[in-house]
Amino acid sequence: MKKTILISIISTLLFLSACTKDQEISSQRQEKSGIVPNGQELAGVPLPAGHDIVNLFFNLINEKRIPEAIEMMSETAVPDDSAKQAWGVQFNAIKSISVIDIEPWDAENWTDGKQVYKATLEAYVTNDSSAPIPYYGWEDNPNIRWVSLEKDNQNMWKIANIATGP
Repeated sequence: MKKTILISIISTLLFLSACTKDQEISSQRQEKSGIVPNGQELAGVPLPAGHDIVNLFFNLINEKRIPEAIEMMSETAVPDDSAKQAWGVQFNAIKSISVIDIEPWDAENWTDGKQVYKATLEAYVTNDSSAPIPYYGWEDNPNIRWVSLEKDNQNMWKIANIATGP
């Protein structure tokens, strides 16, 4: 009887030890792969990495899901309905846009709440004679844009700025 209890306790301890080790290995793999950016989670769900936010943003524009793309922008970028409308006009002028490459920019100066990415894009835009600048500033491909991200009050990454230079 004592042997059975002892064997049960040892088996349970070995099992729990193996589970903990598997969880540690899984966590390390996730952190290395970028699934858990900066090791942060929101209610047990990994936050998307900044790279993923930039990619999703341009994919939404390409899919003509403009309101959703604008919702990904920070209050700084779209402080009011007028700004939302201006961005919407520009995004609707884009016939197609695809991401060629996204890379971190000036990562040594990133903070927990701000990041910048250099996005190489292929964009085709309608020629609108009423546009403030020809083709809304999009040129022959590839187009390079620096996309600044900042976290909002819910700790979610938002597009704060899209610029033609760093």
